[in-house]
Amino acid sequence: MAHKKKGHLTTSPEWAKHLRKYMKNQFWKGERKASKELIRSELFESDNLMWQFQELIKTLIAMSMPYECQKEFYGIGATADEMLEDFYSYYTLNKVRFVERKLINKGSKKRLDDIDFLTDKWSSEKEEGFWFEMENHKEDWDILREKAKLTLKILDKSNLTVDVNHENEFDENGDVISQRTKIELKEK
Repeated sequence: MAHKKKGHLTTSPEWAKHLRKYMKNQFWKGERKASKELIRSELFESDNLMWQFQELIKTLIAMSMPYECQKEFYGIGATADEMLEDFYSYYTLNKVRFVERKLINKGSKKRLDDIDFLTDKWSSEKEEGFWFEMENHKEDWDILREKAKLTLKILDKSNLTVDVNHENEFDENGDVISQRTKIELKEK
């Protein structure tokens, strides 16, 4: 008799209603989980992209500085190499996503592409001294500085500056063996 009741329950309208409700809940639970995962990955990408954009702004600020300030900004190492590597990392690799997320518009993209073109041209044309003796090639570097200033203005970021703190680690002879740098954007 019990099996008849069981069969009877599974074909009743109440059971069908219960089953539809149960399946709907299961579907939406799964959908919510997938939706949450998608939102989480979009937020992560958005946060990462915003960080990349802020680093690009810091790099443009560094590019717009006089040589001595650029040396101070980058600390130990080859200032020109570091600066152009940063630009490549933060702009060239992300420009499509910056446009998609409307972090840059056509005007600012054109200016950023001008900087990218100029630095690519320099990479193929300039000798080693150009990269390691920036102070001796002031006229060339001033072109880049002006382009960076104009780009910051178009991006409406010319009101920002940076606070740079270097933390050095020394060996027993007093020579710097590593440097950690913290750079923060702030209003002028």
